[in-house]
Amino acid sequence: MIPSLCWISQGIAAEAPHVLKLDAGELNQLIEKTQQNLEIVENEGEVDNSDEDAVAEDKIVDESAMKDDDDEFNMADYDKEDDMDGQKIFGAGLSGVTYYANPEDDPYITLPQVARGEDEEDDNYKIAPNDNLICCAKLDGEMSNIEVHLWNATEGDFYVHHDILLDKFPLCVEWLSFDAGDQDEIEGDRVPGNYVALGCMSPQIEIWDIDIIDTSEPVAVLGERLKHSKKKPKIGKKGHSNAVMSLSWNKHSQNILASGSADHSILLWDLETGLAKECLTHHKDKVQTLCWHLAEGTTLLSGGYDQTCQVTDCRTKNNKCWYVDGEVEHLIWDVSNPFSFFAGTSEGSVIAIDIRQENPLYTIAAHDNEVSGLAMTKLVPGLLATCSADKAVKLWHVADNKPSCVTSRAFPEAVSLHCLAFCPDHPTMLAIGALQGGLLMWDVASNKEFRDAFNHPTAVGS
Repeated sequence: MIPSLCWISQGIAAEAPHVLKLDAGELNQLIEKTQQNLEIVENEGEVDNSDEDAVAEDKIVDESAMKDDDDEFNMADYDKEDDMDGQKIFGAGLSGVTYYANPEDDPYITLPQVARGEDEEDDNYKIAPNDNLICCAKLDGEMSNIEVHLWNATEGDFYVHHDILLDKFPLCVEWLSFDAGDQDEIEGDRVPGNYVALGCMSPQIEIWDIDIIDTSEPVAVLGERLKHSKKKPKIGKKGHSNAVMSLSWNKHSQNILASGSADHSILLWDLETGLAKECLTHHKDKVQTLCWHLAEGTTLLSGGYDQTCQVTDCRTKNNKCWYVDGEVEHLIWDVSNPFSFFAGTSEGSVIAIDIRQENPLYTIAAHDNEVSGLAMTKLVPGLLATCSADKAVKLWHVADNKPSCVTSRAFPEAVSLHCLAFCPDHPTMLAIGALQGGLLMWDVASNKEFRDAFNHPTAVGS
């Protein structure tokens, strides 16, 4: 499942990403640290089960007394692994996996290790100036990772370039260029880079460097790890108290990152200090979606489970609210009108709102299920794309407040669609995140109805 994705424009990623190489000692230290972090997470979620433990102890039976004398092949213990010298990791993305610092010690690797030159290995990761990257938050069973795809329109390349293993279940990703690393570890001034912020089921936000291959640690973590307590955690400038469901980076004030949480709050983070500068609490339920205004760096759009869309002036904290017909699944600003935005709801509606007016401009019964994704591109004015749990992507012509459905495409193999975004360099290429099937791609210019409606040429690469 891909709950969230973001494009990275051409020329942003390093041409030769740094390939991190750990020696045996460093790898063992990393494994031990990860194991400790996972144990902390597990302990945080535990409740007092002392009575249950006591009952369980009373029920313990000597296993040796239960062994079957006729069990010649010891089938009762067939699934019990022999003791191995490697270290076993548990948790999201690493469940039950045993890691070996030296692959030759792994009993499951039976083929000889072929030596490869470092230059040959590094060449596999080179990124061309006309390559785009797509970062996906991905869950596959118990495996969680940030999957980085490479797409090249000219060569027709599309593959997973590298990935980052996670020990948490990811919910949202947001690209940013601001270096949020510890200032004490930064030599000279901060320079723009290639990072993604990650919101997870935990209250913390992680910042990862996409230009490092095989990275094992984020460059920064926002928020404090919660201590296990029966008391309800406090929400404040030290961080969220529940899952981080939405993120939005401020391109005008580049050290500011907004985060929306299941704790009903919005925090505005200063990436230079790693601290939350403001805490907004105008929502009465989970904050599912956030979006900074495209031109006004102090105006924040937000929506949540409380069935409201709210626009907030972060200088004064004054806000304006609109109630809609269901939970707000996704919000985007209209790229052609600085006073308008679109909201997708759990009832399958797409609602257009002008912030100068009290009532919506119009409402579209867009899908048979929740509208999980909305996307627009400046390079094709009036084009709105929507996706839904009904497995369909629809294209709309919304110019002059006269919406019409141009075309629709079903993705039955996806089971459900969760997010979508247009490529910043090739405006007709859509990346779509699905429940099954991973990352899907659709060049909408391959559709005749689209080309006719928007007077657009043929598809990319045609």
